[in-house]
Amino acid sequence: MDGKIRARIRVDARNRDWEALDRGRCEGASCLYIADTGDNDLTRGRIDLYRMVEPELSRDKKVRPDRFRMRLPDGPRDIEAMFVLPGEQIYLVTKGRHHPVTVYHYPPPLRSDSVITLVEIQKLTERTQSLPGMVTGASASEDGSLIVIRRYASLEFFRLVDGRLQPIAGATLSLSRLREPQGEAVALGPGGRVALTSERGGSSRAVMILLSCELESGHRVP
Repeated sequence: MDGKIRARIRVDARNRDWEALDRGRCEGASCLYIADTGDNDLTRGRIDLYRMVEPELSRDKKVRPDRFRMRLPDGPRDIEAMFVLPGEQIYLVTKGRHHPVTVYHYPPPLRSDSVITLVEIQKLTERTQSLPGMVTGASASEDGSLIVIRRYASLEFFRLVDGRLQPIAGATLSLSRLREPQGEAVALGPGGRVALTSERGGSSRAVMILLSCELESGHRVP
């Protein structure tokens, strides 16, 4: 399957280390959110979130997004995963390379006039993770009822219960048989569809894989 470029959108913002992209509703429109949160060396005192109205793909254009400045409550963390729930509820998930995998929340509403300290929601692991277990992506269903966190070699599905991620029993999927060069991103779609993307690795090309998933209970991914 080959894709065709419909338009090229230039985002007029600094790219220090963009790691995640998600879509959500904002003031009656569909918006795209970009997480400039990568920090392999743990040197960033501040990270950024960009938001722009999802552009029409009729022609190439340049867009200047809104910028929201953030800091972590416990010092720099490397973050590659973000998911957006209805009401512009922004969640970030650390990679787990140097610290336990941790979930942070941007206390609403989004504010561009100051640097906002994120709130730690929970730790998903007790310790740092080895390479296959590091978190590289996340996504949420459009209605926010289902959340998936991807690691290099697995997907884990959650519900949000009382503001915390609750694992769904039996809803962990190994991706090892897919032999991705370097699994990086995940997106939930309608009808049980899940899209995975992988960076190129060595002589392997970058790939996109489409799955149809059902939870262990027999309910399809919404």
